[in-house]
Amino acid sequence: MTDCSQSPPCRFYDVSLLPPAPADSWRRWRVRLILWALVAAAFALALRYDVTLMQWRYAVWPEGPKGILKQIFYGFRDFAQVVPIVTALLIIARMDKRRWTIITTVLVAQLLGGLMYNTGKLTVLRYRPQEAVEQVESVDQLDQVHTWAGLACGNREHATQSFPSGHSAGAFALAGVLAWFYPRLAGIFWVLAVGCGVSRYADAVHWPSDVVAGAVIGYLGAWLALRPYVWTIPSRIVRRASGEV
Repeated sequence: MTDCSQSPPCRFYDVSLLPPAPADSWRRWRVRLILWALVAAAFALALRYDVTLMQWRYAVWPEGPKGILKQIFYGFRDFAQVVPIVTALLIIARMDKRRWTIITTVLVAQLLGGLMYNTGKLTVLRYRPQEAVEQVESVDQLDQVHTWAGLACGNREHATQSFPSGHSAGAFALAGVLAWFYPRLAGIFWVLAVGCGVSRYADAVHWPSDVVAGAVIGYLGAWLALRPYVWTIPSRIVRRASGEV
């Protein structure tokens, strides 16, 4: 991590503070493929056992978590919402000389994550667990097919905007950026992000697979925001194809 306390104020957006472009290698791509295969497997498992896990949740918490557990889940749920993000950015602006690079990266990550998860919500109709139980089928008779309601362009119904989890996407986008700039606190950020996703399941507003999908979207948003060199790949491909390079 760059120590800006001993250096001049950083430029508005200093790419030298971001992850460098790696040298491509078969080993690196193989590792990436394995990791994404594991993520895909996790999503497939979550999708397969969505209803079973939600039935278990209703069996344990018929009316949702209570008492101190409810307060804990509420705390996790609000990670990466407007007030916490603004508070974090104000602290960064006041205390860290890398302020503009960090703030810009956080905002870009949230923007990218928001574009991706809102695309899903506006086109994929999936009942939220609460609505599925109240409007479609009783929890003990619920089946995977009951959770989906098809596709639509510009879906605005809150009840069918379960996929993916926007809270989870925002949480992982924020955690991904902050973990890079403050690696000693990375564990805390990832715990907060995971806790946010778990809280959405505990509140019965998202299925587990919604949470996994949101987490992947948020991570991708952070990854892209931290690596502006990726954004130049399409232009480089075009230039190579045209013989310019």
